Amino acid sequence: MAAARQPPKPKRNDAARAATVREPIQVYLDRGERAILDRVAGQTGLSRAEVLRRGLRSYAAQQQGDEGPMERFMRELTATPWPPGPSDLALNHDKYLAEIYMDTHEDAVAPRRSRRRTP
Repeated sequence: MAAARQPPKPKRNDAARAATVREPIQVYLDRGERAILDRVAGQTGLSRAEVLRRGLRSYAAQQQGDEGPMERFMRELTATPWPPGPSDLALNHDKYLAEIYMDTHEDAVAPRRSRRRTP
């Protein structure tokens, strides 16, 4: 039985090839660090190199004070008084829910301009 022919791989242009070129770098890890790297790569399905790249970007963002959406959400959540909302929310949740549904947000709607009648 003859092997099935596979279609030729599409050739990438030089610009695409140049964008994906990476510079090799050598890093020395101790056994514990190598075990962590292998475990994370195995759990995520990422290559060890990609785990290191993502870790580097995450560390750089942390050092610059950048935060992701989850970190921002958690910071904002912890900045508000706990529990958020009325203190009897658990007891009267149906009442508050009904108020929310009945709120027509009329105060947020801009008033209509009246047409001037020309004499």
